[in-house]
Formats: sequence, structure tokens, C-alpha cells
Amino acid sequence: MRVVVAIHDPPVWTIPESEVDRLRRALPGDEVGHVRDNAGRPGAFADADVLFATRLNAEEYAETRRLKWIHSSAVGVGPLLPPALVESPVVVSNSRGVHSATIAEHAVALVLALRRQLHLAVRRQEARIWAQVELYAPVVPALEATEVLVVGLGTIGARVAAHCAGLGMRVVGVRRQMDAAALPGVSKVLPPDRLLEGLAHADVVVLAVPRTEATRALIGRAELAGMKPSSMLVNVARGRLVDEDALADALERGTIGCAGLDAFQTEPLPAGHRLWGLPNVLITPHSASFAGDYWTPVVDLFLENVARFRLGAPLVNVVDKALGY
Repeated sequence: MRVVVAIHDPPVWTIPESEVDRLRRALPGDEVGHVRDNAGRPGAFADADVLFATRLNAEEYAETRRLKWIHSSAVGVGPLLPPALVESPVVVSNSRGVHSATIAEHAVALVLALRRQLHLAVRRQEARIWAQVELYAPVVPALEATEVLVVGLGTIGARVAAHCAGLGMRVVGVRRQMDAAALPGVSKVLPPDRLLEGLAHADVVVLAVPRTEATRALIGRAELAGMKPSSMLVNVARGRLVDEDALADALERGTIGCAGLDAFQTEPLPAGHRLWGLPNVLITPHSASFAGDYWTPVVDLFLENVARFRLGAPLVNVVDKALGY
């Protein structure tokens, strides 16, 4: 079996050579190829049975002759789904759940930091300003009086909901599968077509849904206008879920109170982007999934799926290609 590894999106989304070597040691009977340069990708993919990758365009897919399965080292698989592949029998799986605990912790950290104005405290610390009066002024409701709307109740959203409920907050969720089992800590679940209803009551909105055509610009001008002036938006999912121009306008005008953002439409976020300069925004550089050893559990999951694939057993985290997650 020929396995091709193609995970090279600098500066950090690049699989270390040491992990590729580990794959080769773990799969001694297979040919494990590794490609980094874009020009070499189509040729490397031509005879691949399995791809371990994060992206695949239509031209690259057209070069494949015996591809049966693609595993993504990420959760989002949009960049791996050209239309012809969606219509094909090629199986796609992802790394959902590997970093869910870390991402959920990051989301809650953003919520608590913004509630307590810690981003402002850091700025005043850098300027050696004793900002006691400034930090005293904002009214911060008790956690028990705070309602959190978690949009997306997958592995990340479910953990965010449990953490928030554990802190005393009331949690409402939004998800497509209304007949799914109840989740600990979630007091109410709304379908996507009632998102505006949930936004109107929420003090905190956490986005934890995949990027699909259905979720593109999920939070736009109408949704922001429907939120409380004191509300907070936290995005630890994908940048394209949010209309960034509309968000910047809403933050400048006080339509919403603040935002904690870990994902952006263009990354790195351009230096001249308005979001950088807004005092009511806390920005992290798409780092929610970082907690030391990023790659080992990703490769471990891939190896587990290789063993399953070889036996013809069900794979972990198979993606519905039509839905995109």
C-alpha cells in the first residue's frame, strides 16, 4: 500500500520529519511517501492508495488513479473536497476530537479573560498604568446570571458547554441533529433556524461549528444586530463563519460588547486589519489547539485508522462529504 503524507502549511501546520519517520517505522510493509513542495504534489499523489493531508484541489485529485481514502490531520475538511471527490467513492476521515479538550479550554479562557477585562489590564500593565478605576467601572454579571449560547455541539462544543455549566452559567446549544442525545449541562437546544432567537438572549456566544457552505458568514450584520449590546462573541472554529467587516462595525458602534477571536478569514491576520486596533477585542493567532505536543495524537489516530483500513473495519471520524463534516 502506498501512503502519501502531504501536510505542509507553514509556519506551524507542518508535520515534523520525526513523525513521518515514525509512520515509516510503524508501517514497514508499506511505502510511505512525503511531499512538501506544491509542484511535486500531483505526481506524488498519482499512485497513492491513502493520503494523509490537509488540502487537495481538483487538479491534484484528477491525477490520482487508485486513491481510496484520505485522512485529514485537521478537523475541517473543506480544502479536501473538490466536487469530483465528493461524488467519488473515496472515503474521507478527519482528526475530530484529538484537540477538542484544548480548544474548549481556550474558548472558556477567552470568555473569562474578556469578562474580567484581562486584555485591558495587560495593555495598562505594559504602559505601567494603575488602571484600578478603569477596571472597576464595567458591570460584570455573576456567572450564575450569564447565558451562553454554544453554536455547534460536536466534540468541542459539548466540552465548552460542560465547562460553562460547571462554572454556573446557563447553557443553550444550537445544532442540526435535534434528535441526538441530551448533553450534560445544556439546558436547551435550538435548531439552526432559531439561531436569532438564541442570539437575542445570550450574554456569550461561542462558535464551535465546522466551515461549510451552510455556515459561511453564519454571523453577519443581521445576527450581530440581534445580539445584546453587552454580549460577547467567541470564535474558536473557522474565520469564515463571521463577516469580519460587519463584526468590526458592530464592535466599533457598540452593537455588541466584545469579541474573543482565534480564527480569521485571512491568516495571519493582516497588520492593517481593523480588528487589531479595537480595544474590545482579544485576538489569539489560531492557537486554540496548541498545548505542547500537537502532532503525536494526530499521528496516533491516523495509525489507528490505517490498521482499521487494512482490516476493512469502520474508520474513526468518517466525514459526510456532502455535509462537509
